[in-house]
Amino acid sequence: MKTIARLSLIAASALAMTAGAAQAQGWTPINARQASLDDRIDAGVRSGDLSREEAIRLRGEFRQIQALEARYRSGGLSDWERRDLDRRMDALSIRVSSERTDRQTGSGWYGGRGWTDQRGEWVSINRRQDQLDRRIEAGYRSGRLTPREATRLRAEFNALEKLEARYRVNGLSGRERADLDQRFDRLAANLREEARDGQRYGYGYGGYDRR
Repeated sequence: MKTIARLSLIAASALAMTAGAAQAQGWTPINARQASLDDRIDAGVRSGDLSREEAIRLRGEFRQIQALEARYRSGGLSDWERRDLDRRMDALSIRVSSERTDRQTGSGWYGGRGWTDQRGEWVSINRRQDQLDRRIEAGYRSGRLTPREATRLRAEFNALEKLEARYRVNGLSGRERADLDQRFDRLAANLREEARDGQRYGYGYGGYDRR
């Protein structure tokens, strides 16, 4: 009986170790994602979609995420820390796509590390409204956005404004700013996808919204 119990314990321990290893292997460390990001940035520079300054800034943001992962690892990576790193990488990936598809001008799209302006101040959601409205209006006028798409995108922005207002009741924390930035990044990505999805308003479909 003792032998059976001992074998059972060994088997259970081996199973737990295997499961833990599989779980660890299921998450990709930040360093392992560098080659893929570098390839995308290099492709953007070669095609002219990214300037040298934009490429340097994007790589700088990646190094900051690497440094954050190193700090997290000093006490052992928790599930929350992995998710936080994933969220930051998702936001960086969206910014790479944004920089490649939207050429910046003097009064262009706010962006960069932590969504800060030229003075290094965090850009509130309200301050981003004019830029977003201009892009939605341009998409609508060109026919790349249908009326329903434009309305839905503005509704998403209004919901984000309300969330910022709730966050501000007790003062905006760094985590809340990061959450707002990530949500706004997703909204900006949605705008680009809607504008590229091939659904036209007033062009070849009798001037009506196909949706």
